[in-house]
Amino acid sequence: MAPFIPEAKLLEIKDAASIAEVIGQYVSLKPRGRYLVGLCPFHAEKTPSFTVNPERNIFHCFGCGAGGSVFSFLMQHQRMTFPEAVAELAQRYGIPLQWKKDPAQAQVHRRRQALYDVTEQAALFFEKNLRHRQRGEPARTYLARRGLPEETAAAYRLGYAPDDWRLLGRALSDQGADLEAAQQVGLIAPRSTGGHYDRFRGRLIFPIFDLQGRVIAFGGRVIGAGEPKYLNSPENQLYSKGRHLYGLYQAREAVRQRNIVILVEGYMDLLALRARGIEPVAASLGTALTREQVRLLKGYTSRVVLVFDADAAGMKAMQHSLPHFAGERLPVRVLTLPRGEDPDSYAAKHGVEIFRSPWEQATPLFTFILDQASAGGGEGFEAKIAAFDSLKPYFQGDLDPVERTLWLQLAAKRLGLPESVLEASLQTHKHPVADIPTPIREESLNLEKKFIRLLLTYPEVLSRIDLEHYLNQFSSPEMHTIGRYIHACYREVGYLDHSLLVTQIEEEHLCRQICSLALCPEEIQLENLDSFLEDCTRGFQKVQLKKQLHQIIEKIHLSYNNDKGGDYLSLYAQRIEIQQRLKKLDKWYQPWGEKEKIDGQGSNI
Repeated sequence: MAPFIPEAKLLEIKDAASIAEVIGQYVSLKPRGRYLVGLCPFHAEKTPSFTVNPERNIFHCFGCGAGGSVFSFLMQHQRMTFPEAVAELAQRYGIPLQWKKDPAQAQVHRRRQALYDVTEQAALFFEKNLRHRQRGEPARTYLARRGLPEETAAAYRLGYAPDDWRLLGRALSDQGADLEAAQQVGLIAPRSTGGHYDRFRGRLIFPIFDLQGRVIAFGGRVIGAGEPKYLNSPENQLYSKGRHLYGLYQAREAVRQRNIVILVEGYMDLLALRARGIEPVAASLGTALTREQVRLLKGYTSRVVLVFDADAAGMKAMQHSLPHFAGERLPVRVLTLPRGEDPDSYAAKHGVEIFRSPWEQATPLFTFILDQASAGGGEGFEAKIAAFDSLKPYFQGDLDPVERTLWLQLAAKRLGLPESVLEASLQTHKHPVADIPTPIREESLNLEKKFIRLLLTYPEVLSRIDLEHYLNQFSSPEMHTIGRYIHACYREVGYLDHSLLVTQIEEEHLCRQICSLALCPEEIQLENLDSFLEDCTRGFQKVQLKKQLHQIIEKIHLSYNNDKGGDYLSLYAQRIEIQQRLKKLDKWYQPWGEKEKIDGQGSNI
């Protein structure tokens, strides 16, 4: 039955378990002001960026972004589950621990645990078959022919499903396994005449792990004739192919240490590289790369090298992944192989030297896409128009302004056209009422981040303000969610406990953001709360007015072009009114002790 731990017990354990003492057993920490710093245990670095705040019982690495509570540290460093980390600290500090059991939640947990149990039982069954002297011979012969040693097969727990319709089902039944759970995860399927049959038959089996090392799904490659060539588990409660990566569990430490991951397409591509000593490798799971998978990689590295098959499908997959990497601000390059080759075949013919320092030999992804767009098109103006048209979608996403500018410069140089002309072409394809300009979005986000930093730095502010009023003006979903969590934590225990706050939040990226803001080295100096709140209110008002002004100006342009004079005059009057209101708000203010002038007229809008 699942453990459900009361908040009061978590607070007791957290207060007893000094975060500096616990982390100090694994990391050499040195004082720096009110904080402790050391070399991060989660990624390679020479200058300490790992920061611990003993007062707030949280940690954060400003290099790789890891952060959280004392429980989070043990979970990440010792690869523990949350209950295991709690139990470990409770035992270490002599705190009696009794689990609180909620019947409804326990029932959900039991069903989920049944899925984990049956996938593990199946994995053991497949492994045993691979080692079986007679039954596993076809698979072992295949692995030997592909150059995969036993050590690699064991590291990834490869298995074999014999060509039998009921072998797995009978084995699970004999062990008392939950056959309903087995059907739910796609190991067996119901027969129309009653009973079940095995879905994986005559296949080499590749177990897929989550980041806690639990088997959550399987991939199966047919040995000999048969279709489909690859058969994968269906999506279920444990497994979503767009949210996991094959081999990342085994490669995560190597990825962190070397700050790079080589991303390939298939199981055999990954295993071929790993068998030859290339460790920081992960593979997609038979689908186009998703934003969630890119975000997953971002938690382990700041460099990704794509090595997809050099065919049309592989090229298309790499091109489609660019917006995800750009949106996550994760640098990505492409290592191109000769046409017709994949990492497996290339390694067998030429070795793996090219994969030992892939970042230096790879091409930035946008450069690769630009090469593809301009290849073979000639120098005619039709070819240049077509090439840039194919590039336009990549400029429409949530791009870093610097990256967008560099892309545009590169495209202009390659096509032999002025950058201003390409920019004008991009503008003509925008929706008549454009999105809020980046400067306004950034001003709004900065204001919201500073407001959240104030709450984290001076929690006593929470007793003096109507937080709901401010949160209703937020435009960033992430900052709004963090504000909601702060409000809930404050109401629950009567004060803001930073460690409890990050313990309660399941979304890792939000925990990291909270720790980053709470431990930001630029301390907020709050001299006058009332003055700050007045200035903060003006700040939110200014952002809202600038958004309204931008929308009015876009409508004016549209009205003018459509020759609707009445609408034009009315909108122009609204523009004047908003500009006047902005001028009244335009004054020197800065709520964190610095002086900063914000342009009330919104620059050029």
